[in-house]
Amino acid sequence: MEQATASHDTRDRLLDGIRGVAIVLVVLSHGWTLWPTEKLLSHKTLNPWFTSGNFAVSIFFVVGAFLATRTLLRRVDSGTDLHVGVISVRRYVRLSGQLYVLLIAVLIVTATDTASAYPNADTGASVFRIATYTWNWFLVGHALTARPDLGHLWYLSVDFQIFLLVLALVYLLGRRRAWLALSLGTLLVAALLWRSHVFGLDGGAYRALLQTTTRMDAPLTGALAAVLLPYLGVLRRFARPLLVVSTVALVPVLVLTDTEASFVGWPGVVLDATLFLFVVTCAMSTAPRLLERTLGSAPLAFLGRRSLSLYLWHYPLFWFISRHSGGWAWESRAAVGMVAMFAISELSERLVETRVQRMLRSERWRELDDGIPQFLGTRIRGWWRAPVEPSRPDETVHPADRDQPV
Repeated sequence: MEQATASHDTRDRLLDGIRGVAIVLVVLSHGWTLWPTEKLLSHKTLNPWFTSGNFAVSIFFVVGAFLATRTLLRRVDSGTDLHVGVISVRRYVRLSGQLYVLLIAVLIVTATDTASAYPNADTGASVFRIATYTWNWFLVGHALTARPDLGHLWYLSVDFQIFLLVLALVYLLGRRRAWLALSLGTLLVAALLWRSHVFGLDGGAYRALLQTTTRMDAPLTGALAAVLLPYLGVLRRFARPLLVVSTVALVPVLVLTDTEASFVGWPGVVLDATLFLFVVTCAMSTAPRLLERTLGSAPLAFLGRRSLSLYLWHYPLFWFISRHSGGWAWESRAAVGMVAMFAISELSERLVETRVQRMLRSERWRELDDGIPQFLGTRIRGWWRAPVEPSRPDETVHPADRDQPV
């Protein structure tokens, strides 16, 4: 049992670690708002590390979809009913806690910041679309009026949309795994072909990187990996070396996908395949000690666990600091940006994220696992229950009714 627990912890650290790498790449790709990039982008060795935001987002998509789909399939295998409405609401709450706090902050800053260059109408439309997880659709049709400092939040819209799609497929086909795998695989191939087609159209590069149908390849890859995992036992003997190979292979794949054209081409397909192999072998085997100490190191795992808050806050903060630091040296601007990013994201984790997680683990939310109708029925019956008679004077008073400090 202790060995199994240690193995599970190692796998969690690896998945957190690769998400830690991803958030570092996202921050570096958005660093152009804080520091000059001419020399960085002209350097062949450095350029990929500062232009790999799409690569990083694919990591988030694959790992997140893999874990979410495995959870859904375990519920199916245990005989627990999938209540689509409850699961959708839980996912919505999970994503919206910190996001809505960020949107409130954006509205306050826009109303009070004299240096803000965004019309109120643009901010209102942008905030509404982000809050309703349709932001990527708005960006495609309103590129000139959407808030640029919130552009990165398209990821959450696509993530939520594809989660609902996968949830529906698992609900319908969860007990017919072959059909579920075939459905996900067909959608994956169609998404890759469609993305290549859209990219080839006039102005298609922008749409190919934002549309749901062109960016759902990565989350579908993660979901497919979760579905096929029990049937890939043939890989178990080689899982440990394949885990190393897939991890190391991500470095040249990062270099190959550093441009939009390469990302939507065959290197993007190789990226999906490499991440598929990584999550599958990570679930099958323990990592070699060197991989544990690098990819699974404490700093990367910490960043991975904080990746949502860091992702949400970093870009609008960078834009805000850039607007208010016109005369600063870029080194000072970058330092303030990094400190502010970590400070505010940690504050968001402690004040918002921990409370959201605690609420979702509460007894009332667990009661919802039996379905919304059952939950409402239980509540209504409780409301109509006969009132309890008042206690007599000589009866023992319940401790909760005593006049004492809480």
